[in-house]
Amino acid sequence: MEKKKKVDWSALPKELWLTIGNCLDSRIDVLRFRSVCTLWRSSVPPFKQTTVPPLPHKFSSDAVAAGAEFQALLFQTTVYSMQLLIDGEPNSSNSKPWLLKLEESNSGESRLLHPITNSPLRYSPEAKNFNLLDFGVVELRKSYSLKYRQNNVIIACVNKVVVMGQTHLDNCGIFKIFDGGKLGYLRIGDEKWTHFDERNSHYDDIIVYKGQCYVVDRLGTIFWVSSELKVVPFSPPLCGFGGQKHLVESCGDLYVVDRCLDRERSERYHLEDNNVIFGLHNPVHPNPFFANAAVPEAIDFKVYKLDQEWARWVDVKNLGDQVFILSNDGSFSVSTRGLARVKGNCILFTDHRHAHLPGVAGSGARKSHSCVFDLEDGSIKNVAAFRAWFMLWPPSSWLSPD
Repeated sequence: MEKKKKVDWSALPKELWLTIGNCLDSRIDVLRFRSVCTLWRSSVPPFKQTTVPPLPHKFSSDAVAAGAEFQALLFQTTVYSMQLLIDGEPNSSNSKPWLLKLEESNSGESRLLHPITNSPLRYSPEAKNFNLLDFGVVELRKSYSLKYRQNNVIIACVNKVVVMGQTHLDNCGIFKIFDGGKLGYLRIGDEKWTHFDERNSHYDDIIVYKGQCYVVDRLGTIFWVSSELKVVPFSPPLCGFGGQKHLVESCGDLYVVDRCLDRERSERYHLEDNNVIFGLHNPVHPNPFFANAAVPEAIDFKVYKLDQEWARWVDVKNLGDQVFILSNDGSFSVSTRGLARVKGNCILFTDHRHAHLPGVAGSGARKSHSCVFDLEDGSIKNVAAFRAWFMLWPPSSWLSPD
């Protein structure tokens, strides 16, 4: 096979430099653009993260801090697919792409996160010569979270956050699910959140799909949220028997993943990415004794695709080469074609199981585990038992738990 001829990007007409540079909206894209040559570097300034002012956040009346105002910060997380390049070209025979999650704060600080559990990772000494320019990088998705301004701890009673207008974060609209199923909205600059559809408090998930905000309730009915904050039915009820619904966009279609649980959910407790249970009665600091609560575990999954033309649900038995990844800050799908050495038709998710807390008799701290559900045989297994799944993220010799 004839070797591809390298393109000398530095020879691109000068009038196109600024046009291309103005279209770049991520730190990695700007970095790679400026690395082409000295002229390109001088044509575009270094990437500057859009500064979002601190946001108001008032806790519900159930909380100890009822009526108290706390300031929150909006954090952006990006999932990338990365593949090692050999002489500037992907080497599919020796290297498969990884998944990597990068969280960025207002101040420009960033950290690496596990792509499924959101647990923080850090570079090990063996990765000190890591050079981003040695990799082909593709952005897969962005997600968001709210954290306390005081200590950057995630806000426990906020279950999910999505952003409308991601390219202009200083003037965007933010939707949230909070207190286990209520809806709220805030536009940057507002002094307080607007709570809407307050008669209902049973929403499980929220997503931005084709530029529109959608939510799903516990019966599996999808609603779209209008510009007037009206919640309008978009699908028939799914009436799935699972205990938790997840919204996933895959190949342009909208799916609901129905997570079947071994017991009913408790509204008093919420599982968060830092692997600790937070009670609504103590929204700022985790209480280890809350960990004795009977938090449900996944025992099965059902997948349904919304046929929008006929307004009906299609029971999906095979995802093909797709893998659905259910993460607390947002679910997404990836194709396994060329991605590591893993099979498709699976769901990756985080499950929480009891682990003894040293020094606390009878305690059971919740520990997060990455698990995989195989739609082919219905099995649920710990990802740690399968070496192939670990190839979805950078080698353990490069990254180690914080």
